[in-house]
Amino acid sequence: MPHVSRPVQINGTDPAANTEFSATVPDGTTWQLKAVSVSLAQAASQTPLPILIIDDGTDVVFENFGSTTVQAVNTTTRYTWAPGLTLSGQVGATTNVHATAALPEGLTLPSGWRVRSSTVGIGANSNYGAPSLYVVAITGT
Repeated sequence: MPHVSRPVQINGTDPAANTEFSATVPDGTTWQLKAVSVSLAQAASQTPLPILIIDDGTDVVFENFGSTTVQAVNTTTRYTWAPGLTLSGQVGATTNVHATAALPEGLTLPSGWRVRSSTVGIGANSNYGAPSLYVVAITGT
């Protein structure tokens, strides 16, 4: 019989600079995805624009931009996707910039599915932090 958890926060791995973030649903588990949040530090040169991708390991199932505008140089932006949020621009300055975007309500991800980024304009000076996912985990599936 499957076990359904209370909503929990799952922290992904902190990728190296110039690398996309990714988190994979573990074997034997299904996630009901409630929110995704990640910071992106950008030094000089690039002006990145993150896209949140959800795929089944091969095919894209959902994607949404993280902002209506590219991230400025020398800023750190916190991107958050969740149901009910609207797509915003870059709000704030320097190390305290935020952007929000929508995530479908009731999105269920079987084992092997991925939550990841695909970033337009990513480069050597772009550095994601560890992504934080808020999920209801269903084990024994």
